[in-house]
Amino acid sequence: MMERLGLAAALLGLAACGQGGGDQTVEPRQTAQTDTTVCVPAPQTGQYFVFEGGKFVPTVTPNAQIVERVVVREAETGWVQDVENQFPGLGYSWMGLNVRRNTATLIGVAPDPVTKEAAFNVGETAIRSNPNGADLNIIDGISVRGGEAGVGAALAELDDLPTLEACQKAFVDTMEGRNVEFTVGSDVIKPASARLLDAVSGVASLCSAYDIEVGGHADSRGDDTFNLNLSQDRANSVRAYLGTKGVDTSLISAVGYGETQPLDTSGTPEGDRRNRRTEFTVRAR
Repeated sequence: MMERLGLAAALLGLAACGQGGGDQTVEPRQTAQTDTTVCVPAPQTGQYFVFEGGKFVPTVTPNAQIVERVVVREAETGWVQDVENQFPGLGYSWMGLNVRRNTATLIGVAPDPVTKEAAFNVGETAIRSNPNGADLNIIDGISVRGGEAGVGAALAELDDLPTLEACQKAFVDTMEGRNVEFTVGSDVIKPASARLLDAVSGVASLCSAYDIEVGGHADSRGDDTFNLNLSQDRANSVRAYLGTKGVDTSLISAVGYGETQPLDTSGTPEGDRRNRRTEFTVRAR
């Protein structure tokens, strides 16, 4: 259930764990209203452990014992299941809901595009109708049977504490076959790109342990200097959009590359479309 609802143990602090010898770690236990901290003996390996990503991992902490305070409040998380339980009665038994941090991703496989759109609208209304979901970013992770994967599908597959490689893959998969669209010759993002950037913002939120670069690229048409400036302005616009969705923009850099890094040198309209793109690069901090 914790994995389904996107819950993970949160490391809230360090404290002494019990009195006496022996390495110790923490066994997380779910409670309804109160914090629970439980210490259990760990193997005598000289290592200590932190609960991350749903499992214990060793960490080097000489002369200290780590305690993790695991906080799970059913009163705060039960609303997700309440919302999800409405879907079958509304005709969408195949639809699910994944909530992590400030994002709520509707998931599942719809039989056709029309049903997908109707389901997303119903799910969005159900989330917004609950006080706990009123301010969340709602992401479209619904796929179509035999068709395109939902724009938020890669986000839904990310762990709560993803690796750098997993974050990069999530950005690449989210952008695969898609692009941020702008009005011609400007840095104004078209409304049609909102769902794509909402999904990107969700990935960025889960990948906040890393630095993220927004790279703007232009095609070769027009003046070189104009294209360089335009690509920078567009990268800035994407960065600013992520900020409106709760992403810490101090961790996001925006770089305009102009026409210096083409993917396609054919000079065709299709080649220009490929070169005119936004890319996301994840780096270790």
